[in-house]
Amino acid sequence: MPSTTMTVAAFFDATTFTGSRHARPLIDALTSHDMPPRVLISGNAGSGKTTMLRGAQRFLTQQRAEVSVLGPETDVLDVPASSILLVDDLHLLPAAQVEGLGVRASDPDAALVVTSRPWPHSHALSSIARHLERSRPAVMLGHLTRSDVLDHLEANERTLKPECLDHLLEVTGGVAWLVSAALAAHDDRDCADDGTHAALGNVLEQSVAHRMGVVDEDVRRAIEAMSVRSDDAPVLADALDDESVIAQGYAEGLLLRNGRPVPVVRSAVRANLSARRLVDLIAAMPDGMDPLVSRTGGWLADVRDPRLSSTLVEHGDQLLESDPARAGELYRAAAEAGPASADLAAKRAQAAWSCGDIDSAAQLVDDAMTFDDRSESVTARIADVAAATWSMRGMLHTGSGFYDAFPPTTAEASVRRSIARIGVGEAGAAGPDDASAPEIQRAAPSTLGVAMNLLQRGLQTSLRADHAEAAVTDLVRASHLYTASRSSTPMPEHPAVIAAVAAISAGDLATARAVVDAAIEGHQGTPWVMSRLLLWKSWIALQQARGARAREALEAAVALTPKPAARDELLVQAIRVGLARRYEDAAGLEAAWERGRDGLLDADIDLYTLLPLVEFVSAGARVGDEAVTEPLFTRALALVDALGRPALWSAHLRWAGIQRGILRNRPESLSSHAHALVDAAPHSAVAETMAKAGRLWTSVLAGSVDVDEVDTAAQSLAAIGLRWDAARLAGQGAGRSDDRKVSARLLARARELFPQEKPAVAEASGPNAETPPGTVASVLSERETDVARLVVEGKTYAEIGETIFISPRTAEHHIASIRRRLGATSRSDLIAKLRIALAQTRPLAEDG
Repeated sequence: MPSTTMTVAAFFDATTFTGSRHARPLIDALTSHDMPPRVLISGNAGSGKTTMLRGAQRFLTQQRAEVSVLGPETDVLDVPASSILLVDDLHLLPAAQVEGLGVRASDPDAALVVTSRPWPHSHALSSIARHLERSRPAVMLGHLTRSDVLDHLEANERTLKPECLDHLLEVTGGVAWLVSAALAAHDDRDCADDGTHAALGNVLEQSVAHRMGVVDEDVRRAIEAMSVRSDDAPVLADALDDESVIAQGYAEGLLLRNGRPVPVVRSAVRANLSARRLVDLIAAMPDGMDPLVSRTGGWLADVRDPRLSSTLVEHGDQLLESDPARAGELYRAAAEAGPASADLAAKRAQAAWSCGDIDSAAQLVDDAMTFDDRSESVTARIADVAAATWSMRGMLHTGSGFYDAFPPTTAEASVRRSIARIGVGEAGAAGPDDASAPEIQRAAPSTLGVAMNLLQRGLQTSLRADHAEAAVTDLVRASHLYTASRSSTPMPEHPAVIAAVAAISAGDLATARAVVDAAIEGHQGTPWVMSRLLLWKSWIALQQARGARAREALEAAVALTPKPAARDELLVQAIRVGLARRYEDAAGLEAAWERGRDGLLDADIDLYTLLPLVEFVSAGARVGDEAVTEPLFTRALALVDALGRPALWSAHLRWAGIQRGILRNRPESLSSHAHALVDAAPHSAVAETMAKAGRLWTSVLAGSVDVDEVDTAAQSLAAIGLRWDAARLAGQGAGRSDDRKVSARLLARARELFPQEKPAVAEASGPNAETPPGTVASVLSERETDVARLVVEGKTYAEIGETIFISPRTAEHHIASIRRRLGATSRSDLIAKLRIALAQTRPLAEDG
């Protein structure tokens, strides 16, 4: 017997593309002295099974071994057990020969070498495989590694650039017959300036197309269906007529073991599929499946067929509400595959808006407007998307104009028009009974329809005197039902925001907080609306003096939408200015104002953004920069005047005017706002509270302090969500009273109401939880601890006094006392010791 080295070399010389990793197990079986050669060689089409078997025959012949080759007329039972019987393509043999081979395979002393594909399956074939594998593991062919290819290249004295080899293995999936075809077709000249290997790809696709043409029809159709799906789509049974199709496809060398098409097979199918077949495949897919995709590299970009475009639109329509991003991809593919239309452009615009892509939505609205054959349903969609888009750009008045160009024809669209018109101060003809509008189509009640009816009624009620509570109730119910409807139709403003703004304006912060939380939990509207809801959650927390929670919600909103639209940016900056005005020093407020004032330049003011404007008006007065807010404030007053001066919407605006006059020490500017609040007081508890507080404030500034009235007014202001103003009123009353008892009482009230910046974690104990402040190393009093914190923050005597309602001289006295208690020798030493001492204290809880 020759040496092992010579044996392997001789066998390799007789083979073409098997490699030592595959050939060595067979050689070991053929040269073993312990048992007769008994081996199963399994592999898919083109894997080299027959080549390996012929190599084995030549090798055994050279070794003068007794060899028999199964032929069509061979009777298996006549072949001696000692003769090495070589059998090719076991899976194709007639039943009689398979039966005989089953008998031979069951004899452990009978020599037998068999090749077979992994499919078809049968009990007889499986039995033969099991018997042979009891002697020796099967030799598995069909998948080649990088090392296999490198060994083959070396044996044939060839080289291949690493990047070419990587590409070759990637597109072929390592399938042996495709690797062989790729190596045979590869030419360095073709890929010299083409890293995509386009020429090689064309050759391989032709080979695949040929094989696809000769496989069974059910296998071909199943592979086509799987190839049309997105590359990362799961292999689902509903795409196959039978699970055995995967096994057949793998046996043909067209599918990987996991059932996915080999990459070059997928590309070949897509390149050669007729438009009619493509339409049929997409139409047959289950609802909700994403058949194409820009994610696949735009492989449909060159397919032009109106039927394909229509099918893609149908699939997009099914996903527009639930998954607008995927719907947008389908619509875009439809636009590439078929003729442009107003309907398709409008649907694409809605999908873009639903994803928060405001600029694309506006551009697509413009595109839709260029078509002359717009249907009624198309113009209705254009109006809704345009109104919502321009609203998010901070220009609701422009958006409202689309409802004039395209009057609504459904009850729900009529409500959306009302939201826009009332929002810009056009209450006239805003209701569903507008005589100038086309006939409104009435439909059976639905969850969405009832929600919109309540929204309409709530808005109309909010414009009437003495109906604030009823209006808020309707608006809150509308928001809850709108969430339950799962609608994502574009809205000029979202029901939860309208309800929350109305509740805040009515002084009911608890209801405002609840309605926004419910909308967030229920995912009201489209996914991107979440960031807007979080901004209003932050705003409500700010009004409730829950600073840490306000920052937390603000950060969450900005994380979701780092570059908010102009309408949201206005609210973002208003919150930041509000936080700075309440919790930071003058320098902090100045910085926040400089960052935020530009937001006022990018957005108009409408009914639903009056509250952010109120914050800017107060902050602008405090920093001495009213130039940017004055025109907006004037327009806001004109807006509420046009609506009939409804107390619900105008009270906070008037209060901002009073606060501006107080801060700028211009009593003469208070008169008109004070009178407006007095006029509204009989119909509005909020206006009544503000009117009384405003009157008392002017008295306090004049030196007249009635402790009971000031105390009551401060508590009333706090109850309607104006804790910051309430604390300032009490503090100024304390500072202007000569009676020490009155001053002490009002200072205590101011401290109680003044919002402190505290960790959000402490809020978990409940809405009324409050942890008493700790002491600094058990050395300082409560008041000295408050002063110490402000010293560490770098505040001056005057700023400390303004913050905790004491005089600068008293602040200086406290600091001197703290320095003595801690033994500090200098200001820097004092601050260092205070930082260490304050670190030992417990965090303060916020009011919920």
